[in-house]
Amino acid sequence: MQPTLCALQQEWVTLQNQYDSYEKFACVIKLVCISLVATMLLLLAPNVFVAAFIFVLWLQEAIWKTFQARIEVRLLSIEKILSSPEEMAHANQIAMQFNSTWLETRPSMLGLLQEYATSALRPTVALHYLLLIVIVIFTDLAIFAQQI
Repeated sequence: MQPTLCALQQEWVTLQNQYDSYEKFACVIKLVCISLVATMLLLLAPNVFVAAFIFVLWLQEAIWKTFQARIEVRLLSIEKILSSPEEMAHANQIAMQFNSTWLETRPSMLGLLQEYATSALRPTVALHYLLLIVIVIFTDLAIFAQQI
């Protein structure tokens, strides 16, 4: 039982580090989007193009956060096993099964798209992109008002 405990602990540490890494890169995606949108608006790029760019990066972060959510499911499963002596008795076949476990529950293409959409609509993901779209709309309205 001790080798399994070490394997599960090692898997947890590895996955937790990866989970945190996904969070950092999601922040990088947001910062890149904000920077590029600001630059595009200053250069007077067409707002339709700016909005399309926002949607592309929003989708990219949604996909990224979906991958992170899969890691979270595995982390919670390992934590449950590590916290329960009864679960640990059966843990020797559970360690290092991240991909196998996900493959067994892999959704269809429609299910994957639904996962991406769900991730995109999470407040921590959507808020930044919605605010950028509002800024683009107000920029468009300001330009229109100047022309009148």
